[in-house]
Amino acid sequence: PEMPPAPATRDHELACGIRGGHVPRGFYVRHGKRVLDLIGALALLVVLGPLIAVLALIVRATSGPPVFFRQERVGQNGTRFRIFKFRTMIPDAVHQGAGLYVADHDERVTWAGRWLRATSMDELPQLFNVLWGDMSLVGPRPNLPVVIERYRPYYELILTVKPGVTGLAAVRGRSKLRRSQMLALDQEYARSVGLFTDLGLLVASVPAVLLRRGAVGGKTAEYMEDLDTPPADTQGTSTYATTEGMNTPE
Repeated sequence: PEMPPAPATRDHELACGIRGGHVPRGFYVRHGKRVLDLIGALALLVVLGPLIAVLALIVRATSGPPVFFRQERVGQNGTRFRIFKFRTMIPDAVHQGAGLYVADHDERVTWAGRWLRATSMDELPQLFNVLWGDMSLVGPRPNLPVVIERYRPYYELILTVKPGVTGLAAVRGRSKLRRSQMLALDQEYARSVGLFTDLGLLVASVPAVLLRRGAVGGKTAEYMEDLDTPPADTQGTSTYATTEGMNTPE
């Protein structure tokens, strides 16, 4: 499928700036968002519980244990947590093939994993991350510590909000987006987080998932990493992440 162009190098400051910005800190951000997360996650688990159980059985029957994929990610204010997903690749996949990236027709992806990834159903276990408070229903996608460290100045603003199961980037491009585009959308969300923003993104996520908008077979490092590492004078000792915890691809 045709990929959208990434912003030109000279536009990176406009697309995904290093500087911060105003982050909403009203009642919804401080209290209401957590209430919405708890109510929404509990309701979805009740409704989707049977489906989650069936998917777990399918993963176990077609590719064996483990059923779930767990990986360290960086959350709000740099706190680390273990993200949960259905396993879609063979065990120890990071040491084979494209490593942390997933190529088109990647042989490491299991039979069930192909349609789980295409439909985003591999993300359903993250509802438990929402219940535990590590994630929100809506927010930027949580990244690996090594990614945060590499582009830390760009993530300073993004890390002021909780990562989400879905978000602006998931609705506007998903796997078609390159690093600079994902950062720009995540920064836009951090500056505009609010009740109506979250409700709108939750509603927009339904057709995006059902119609598989932005779902592509793979994304190589050459395509994904279109953004230069920030200059040395914008970096320092990271308060958010180091390169530890990088183990397996999504």
